[in-house]
Amino acid sequence: MSLRPLTLFVTSFGGQAVILPILLLVTLILLASGQRRAAFWWAFSVVLVLGLVLVAKIAFIPCGGYLPGLNLRSPSGHAGASVAVYGGLAVLVARLARTQALAGLAIFCGFGLSLAIAVTRIVLGAHTLSETVLGGAIGLLAPSLLASRQDLFQRPVRLRWVWLLVAPVIVVALLHGVELGAEGVIEHVARQLNAMLGVCR
Repeated sequence: MSLRPLTLFVTSFGGQAVILPILLLVTLILLASGQRRAAFWWAFSVVLVLGLVLVAKIAFIPCGGYLPGLNLRSPSGHAGASVAVYGGLAVLVARLARTQALAGLAIFCGFGLSLAIAVTRIVLGAHTLSETVLGGAIGLLAPSLLASRQDLFQRPVRLRWVWLLVAPVIVVALLHGVELGAEGVIEHVARQLNAMLGVCR
């Protein structure tokens, strides 16, 4: 029995078609509940990660060959985005949880899903181990930023943690398996920029 269908199923949770709507919907839920500070830090931290991964891709796609020992060509966007979004969401839920057990479960599930997605990128041959590790390391910036904010939620906190899970459930139900094909566009842009600037030949 082939595990490829399961691997493709899991890896789709880290695709742009799922990640970007979750980012938007969670931001809107936080704003609607009056948690503007949390909405800002959530959106800022995830967008920061996505931007850094994009910059890393643009740099490594044409220039990664100059570092053959690292086996780096294109840092994994799935790994970076998954750690940022699911790990960041886990931090938000853990902060709202009323028990340590629930907080621990949120962290375990969020980072567990992120790790599973990262592993699928290697299994599918989409990225090397070093590319996946680099992407995941960049992604850790988001949950780390959120965890460092002691004043993340404004009091009184009326938002229930369960509402933060509504966005991922809706998005996954509607968009799981959809691919935006951003990798090809990024590679084209990276090579065009490098051709203009002549940094790596």
